[in-house]
Amino acid sequence: MVRQAEGAVRREALRVFRRLAGADAYLLPVDMPSPGWGVFVPRNGHRAAVMTVDGPVVSAWRARDWLDEDARGRCRLSAAGLAWYRRMLAGGETAKEAFRRQHQLIGTRTIEEQGRTGGHVTVNEAESPLGWLRRRKGTDGKPLINDAQYEAGERLRRDFTVAGLSPRLTSNWTQTARGRRRRSGPGDNTACEIQDRALAARQRYFRALERVGPELADVLVEVCCLANGIEAAERSLGWPQRSGKIVLQLALTRLARHYGLLACPTRTTAPSRIRHWGRDGFRPSIEGGGEATGME
Repeated sequence: MVRQAEGAVRREALRVFRRLAGADAYLLPVDMPSPGWGVFVPRNGHRAAVMTVDGPVVSAWRARDWLDEDARGRCRLSAAGLAWYRRMLAGGETAKEAFRRQHQLIGTRTIEEQGRTGGHVTVNEAESPLGWLRRRKGTDGKPLINDAQYEAGERLRRDFTVAGLSPRLTSNWTQTARGRRRRSGPGDNTACEIQDRALAARQRYFRALERVGPELADVLVEVCCLANGIEAAERSLGWPQRSGKIVLQLALTRLARHYGLLACPTRTTAPSRIRHWGRDGFRPSIEGGGEATGME
């Protein structure tokens, strides 16, 4: 009996925590017809519960510290509950691997080779500030940056890396090795291709920053290229707290337009139409009944 109850608690958690893991989602007591709890999400403005849970199951979650209750009686997924949910999603692994994966945001990234699409690799997007921002949702339930902004930042990062602009942490021995090589060989063409790719990437990189403008380019370099977080970028640039996120969103939008990922905004209001023409010396009457000579 105890094992069946434990299994029910876990099964219901896997079913419900998928919704509770979203931004601004919470549990609230409802009548089902029997008293229970409803899951409310911002998608429908929290007007109606999208699913319901029995009261004893919610009590079991609270006993495990998987829920946090606020002053209004709403229960949200706690850090412990979210950690458990991520471990369950990473099932079939050792405890160490599951703990590691629960702090990762696994995604795929397309690699390019000599201007052609090569393949896809698995990456941890949690290591990238842009990946974190794309997965993070605001109070309106939408990601902090959209797919076009994310792709624009990734393009800038790729050009930054291919151009060889990343700061070196170790000594560069390539120049010394190249200087010792006297004879030419088949590797010379490959070296020339690499240099051409680096030069083209450098040109694209600086052209993009020029189109964005000096006011917004610094935050792109800090976050997209150097992989610094928003707070670290604010400290490095001397900006006030909580200002970097807004500036970064504006910079990524302008960068996405430069790459053609977003369309330029169109004028929504038509220009005002000229109603009358008047000859030289025409003076309108303020009272409306005076002389208005010279009007066409």
